[in-house]
Amino acid sequence: MPLYHIQNVLNGGEITPLMRGRVDQPRCGTGAREMRNFVPMPQGGVTRRPGTRFLGMAHGDAARLIPFVFSATQGRMLEFGDKTLRVWLPDGRLVADENGEPKVFESPYAVGDLHELRFAQSADVVYLAHQGYAPRRLSRHADDDWRWSELTFVPAIAAPDNVSLQVIDRGYNGDNATRVYTYAVTAVDEKTGQESGAGAEVSVTAKALNSVSYIIRAAWPAVEGAAYYRVYKKKYGVFGYIGRSDAECSFDDENIGADTEDTPPEHKNPFASEGDWPSQVFFHQQRLAWAATANRPITIWLSRPGDFEIMAASTPPKDDDAIEATLAATQANRIVWLQPDRQSLAFGTEGSEWTLSASEGVALTPSNISFEMQASNGGDNAAPAISVGGGVLYLQRGGKAVRQFAYNYSADKYLGQDVTILARHILRDAVVTAWAFQQEPYAVLWCALSDGTLAGLTYMPEQDVMGWHRHDTDGRFEDVAAMPGTPDDQTWFLVRRGCGLCVERLDSFFDSDELAEAYFLDSALNYQGAAVTRFSGLDHLAGRTVQVFADGGTIDGLAVDADGGLTLPRPASSVHAGLPYTSRLVPNLPEIQTQQGSSMMHNRKISAVRLRTYRSMSFLAGLEGNLTPIVDRHIRSGAFRTQPFFSDGTDLALDVCGGWADESPLVLEVSSPAPLTVLAISTAVDASPYSGKGGF
Repeated sequence: MPLYHIQNVLNGGEITPLMRGRVDQPRCGTGAREMRNFVPMPQGGVTRRPGTRFLGMAHGDAARLIPFVFSATQGRMLEFGDKTLRVWLPDGRLVADENGEPKVFESPYAVGDLHELRFAQSADVVYLAHQGYAPRRLSRHADDDWRWSELTFVPAIAAPDNVSLQVIDRGYNGDNATRVYTYAVTAVDEKTGQESGAGAEVSVTAKALNSVSYIIRAAWPAVEGAAYYRVYKKKYGVFGYIGRSDAECSFDDENIGADTEDTPPEHKNPFASEGDWPSQVFFHQQRLAWAATANRPITIWLSRPGDFEIMAASTPPKDDDAIEATLAATQANRIVWLQPDRQSLAFGTEGSEWTLSASEGVALTPSNISFEMQASNGGDNAAPAISVGGGVLYLQRGGKAVRQFAYNYSADKYLGQDVTILARHILRDAVVTAWAFQQEPYAVLWCALSDGTLAGLTYMPEQDVMGWHRHDTDGRFEDVAAMPGTPDDQTWFLVRRGCGLCVERLDSFFDSDELAEAYFLDSALNYQGAAVTRFSGLDHLAGRTVQVFADGGTIDGLAVDADGGLTLPRPASSVHAGLPYTSRLVPNLPEIQTQQGSSMMHNRKISAVRLRTYRSMSFLAGLEGNLTPIVDRHIRSGAFRTQPFFSDGTDLALDVCGGWADESPLVLEVSSPAPLTVLAISTAVDASPYSGKGGF
């Protein structure tokens, strides 16, 4: 009698062939032999990858996308080219100039250096780091007004100069002994609140001060942009604060004691010349931080808290001073990634992983820095680390594995878990060149690979979901970036096709009863409106044969005219036109444990299969080499080939019976621009009493 196997969790992703003997491993029961252009869902099923919308051509032959995220609901996509910058709006339009043409801004970065460019954003300002360029700031004043500035890490406000001292004697009756009094004055910027360095120190010899009859008056010319001034007096060789002057530009010292715990800032620019330019930039505990110069590859610099462009220190050090910390390691492996995590700064070098945290308390200060080594896997600089799911995802050295750096309570330390261990074949012949995390709706890490394909990781560790999947298109994926959107986060790609480098955006995942929202064509355009027979705007696909999804039906074999136009065989009011792609799902073999033992390695015959689908249309199914349409009935509406639309929770019986075989994997495949979501698979299997094909 047949054995019945239910697979109602399919989000284990594609599993390496090396795991086909591990039927005891839970991921083998939830995974697949092949998962191409399908996305595992945290809820348990798999759904077809949406298509991509064509937005336009990149400005040059090579580019990089960097998201500009002002808030959870407002973002822009920055397209960096060869010393150029263009700005894309969330709706796919380019910011235009006064003539309506796409506006091209200048950029300091050459196209060959874009891959190693790192960035960190605060509101309308993006800070950028590259070892070949001085640190820079890109500020948005308006969508058509973006401004570059090179950082100096010194306040713009000047220090007061020409300070004069006047001894005022009102009739002194005390000690006639004299001493030297030395002063310095700083100015505080009225816009930024930044304090300048101390101006030139000035001294005067006078009798001991007396607040009643004998004082010293300091005066200086006004400094443009100053809100007020701070006055310091030297005590035991250190300048200490004695008071402030608001608008008078003068101050009377009436024998005020100097507070040597509050000293004037000592400004410096640690990145003043080539070789000292950092390659990493990030935020940590309200400080803007930089790391890894050519001359000092294992040093980290953190700004003053809330004062991102100031690297000032004091003598003696204060808690809010800038921090400079150099890792004391046995090897000078440069820092390649950094990400704040919990109360620590997690970072990795080419040889190991570390944390930088406060030895006392939770806030970093110049006097409580503590480095702790956590693991020895080594990182790669091909893509920046990403904070995901309570940990940090980073590339292992060589780019052949992805690891999660997260705190483990049992080990009482951070561990670098390999999240590719069950799918190592995904990166066997390629390495990750760029990646981005799409939080909504299915928590997917999209990875552009060196062979032009795309790998995805559905990653929700709190739900124990970790499934890899592969994607391809008629072209090469060269870059990927993500930013918040509604209802789904937006995922953008640079895709090299026959026409050049295209800017495209992944469409929303399909979850609707309206087939007009089903978007399963790549590099596509769509039209919604009055019924038409002529569809234009496909210049990037001129001369190509495309597929069309019109009014819920498929049209194959239409060619785009040289002028980018397409003629439909009959009018349609909802039209999607683009390049087709094939989605293919091959689940792992169903293995069943019975009282007589396991079905593993026995001859088997699949006698029946049922699928539970969700908002899907017809597809192909069967055993390898013998796929048949499900459901094999087409409703012809004029020239359109339409299929039934299966709504919520439809169960379909598949006619896929096959003969006895060692292996008989089920194959699900769809090449039409139609939706397919599979929630569960029920398989009836007959197992023979004999194992395999017998001996040799």
